[in-house]
Amino acid sequence: MRLFFVRHGETAWNLERRYQGRTDVDLCAVGLVTARGIANALQGSQVALLLASPLRRARATAGLVGEALGGLPTVLDERLTEIDFGQWQGLTQQEVKARWPRALRLWKQAPQTMRFPGGESLCEALERLRDFLRHPPWEGRTVSGDVLVVTHAGPIRLAGLIAAHRPLAQFRQIAVDPGAVHAFEWFAGGGVRRVSLQ
Repeated sequence: MRLFFVRHGETAWNLERRYQGRTDVDLCAVGLVTARGIANALQGSQVALLLASPLRRARATAGLVGEALGGLPTVLDERLTEIDFGQWQGLTQQEVKARWPRALRLWKQAPQTMRFPGGESLCEALERLRDFLRHPPWEGRTVSGDVLVVTHAGPIRLAGLIAAHRPLAQFRQIAVDPGAVHAFEWFAGGGVRRVSLQ
């Protein structure tokens, strides 16, 4: 079964380059345009199940996609929420550097060792995503088409690492732009591999 991971449209914090994490920021005007572009591109596709992170920026993107797919409802799943950046949430990189210079260096050079102050570790975020892949909302039922997941950069990067059997140390090497679609094939038991978008 094909599993498409889509990053939500932009928010004002994306444009200001602030750490968002679990902060529930709405899409901005640019993000609404991005979300409508995703929705238009997916019209006529074989998506049978639409899932999303419960954060507003993902829900809003999924809502527009669902409308374009003929009113397909969105199923929310907490496991698709962005990494919890804790006390970094709402701050720019310069603000983080001023308060946590050593932690920021770790995040850039050895992300697998990082626990965000007041937040979670990358290992914990990985386990959340692994749990989603092993025990997805469609477990025990047949899905007559593709599954589309609207989520955040963190979970999509983690899915890419799982699919490529790459270590967490390479987390920051995977680019995930707002609105980007990443295609995988999902296997029972939670395995994924990258496939073409065609």
